[in-house]
Amino acid sequence: MGDEITIDKQAFHDRLSSFISQWTDKRSGDTVFGGVGSIVVLVGKATDQGTYNKSAAFQLWLLGYEFPATLMVMTPAGLTIVTTKKKAAYLEPLKGGKTPVDVLVRGKDPAENAKQFEKCLDIIKNAGKKVGVLPKDVQSGPFAEEWKRAYGDISKDVEEVDAAVTISTAALSVKDEKELVCSTTIMQHVGKVC
Repeated sequence: MGDEITIDKQAFHDRLSSFISQWTDKRSGDTVFGGVGSIVVLVGKATDQGTYNKSAAFQLWLLGYEFPATLMVMTPAGLTIVTTKKKAAYLEPLKGGKTPVDVLVRGKDPAENAKQFEKCLDIIKNAGKKVGVLPKDVQSGPFAEEWKRAYGDISKDVEEVDAAVTISTAALSVKDEKELVCSTTIMQHVGKVC
């Protein structure tokens, strides 16, 4: 990742707030979100260009970039992100918005890294018995494997709900003003080429 990475803080918070508003909407939230108290989005090592994975697509929608070896744990109360020091530098400026964002920085100390995953597991447990996951996304790499081992300790105590439709419905299919303008511009150019 080069130094040119800049995440649009306003777009990030607008999208995160929209996602959480749909989640907490008493009229339709349970239908769309399946009664989950938390949602886990894990991206392991960088994926091949030809593969589609909803976890990376969600990151692109929310952040504008894909951050490999990154874990997001969301609840209606906030977002916790676990990632490397270099990636955390890009995410730290996202703090201080309407929705609390906590960025946990992984390092070389295995004990400290285990505490970060433990914090995420506590968030999941405290949010309720149902947790949204993306079971069809196959994540690999040391970071993903470490998370899977840690999560395995509580997986028998929670009910996993496939969050793929939730993320598609409440995030990926929702177009904000910037996306609509971009889509319109692209379509105008494509029309001229064809």
